[in-house]
Amino acid sequence: MASIIFADMTGRYDGRDLEARPMGATETNTILVARELAQRGHDVTVHTNGDADIVHEGVRWRSLGTIPAETCDVFVAVHQVSLLDFVPRPKRRVIWVVWGANQLRHYKKIGRMWRYRPTPILMSQSQVRDYWPVLPRQRNKTVIHLPLRDDVRGHPPLADPPPRRAIFASNPQRKLRELVQIWADAILPHVPDAVLDIYGVHQLTADQDAWREWGGTLLPPDMPEHVKASVRVHPSADRAGLIAAMRGARVMLYRGHKCEAFCVSLAEAQALGVPAVIAPISALPERVVDGVTGFHHTDPADFARAAVRLLTDDALWRSQHEAALKLQQGIDLAEYVQRFEAAILAAPVERSHATAA
Repeated sequence: MASIIFADMTGRYDGRDLEARPMGATETNTILVARELAQRGHDVTVHTNGDADIVHEGVRWRSLGTIPAETCDVFVAVHQVSLLDFVPRPKRRVIWVVWGANQLRHYKKIGRMWRYRPTPILMSQSQVRDYWPVLPRQRNKTVIHLPLRDDVRGHPPLADPPPRRAIFASNPQRKLRELVQIWADAILPHVPDAVLDIYGVHQLTADQDAWREWGGTLLPPDMPEHVKASVRVHPSADRAGLIAAMRGARVMLYRGHKCEAFCVSLAEAQALGVPAVIAPISALPERVVDGVTGFHHTDPADFARAAVRLLTDDALWRSQHEAALKLQQGIDLAEYVQRFEAAILAAPVERSHATAA
């Protein structure tokens, strides 16, 4: 089996954190993929910004400040071009592109991309479009959609439509203010008993008032009290709580962001049977089948009308709910890692090792 080293500077974490606290998609998938590769018999080490020096579920966790092995069979830099030389002489060098691929062609980074010529692993057609011909390894790039965990896959249809609840489950900096303005102006007037539940990655505590803390920044200013009452910002939920909240919503609403390279929360909501109204930005159109499991609308008025329909039309909701359950289950972790393993082991061997062989 192969020796595989990952390096990720996204956050401060190790393998124990997946069950201990909410995690972003990058950290979550790094942990899951590393574990699965270890279970498949590989010798796996992950370096992060954490202080851990442990073995957890078969994976060695080390700090980025710890000197890595001189070589390995495969070195995987998690997105960041600056990490490409972390392992000095790997046999194969891979960049796992978990954010937007457009940053790889920045003039300050493209030189390192060509110097080290990593094999790219992408996760959406949006990234393929952004991986311009000026970047290396065009013939070697692989696209593998991120896996969906078992706890969101295979659920049966709901017996009854949920109440008139919409959900937002992303970073509030990703156009939450714009969404709430549309909610106040064009959705709530038509569905006055509706609720917009806000979940996601934020630092709001249970005793803080979102309108006081975020009004004028992440939320629009000077909203009337009935609008404030309809928008409920929740402290970060554990995974089970978030799944329950999604399963209990009639629609997910998201205006999108240019940096969305996959959008796990949207993919998970669709797998759970939640129709979605999205703006067709970056990878979002790949997550929702327009007119079948949700709607794509850039124009705020059209976006609002679609949201109102899903909040009020039980037949439409039922059709899209069942279509999402049928069509949007994605691939599981085992299949993802099988494809990932094949891609990294098929990466070209670096010249010094090929010459030595």
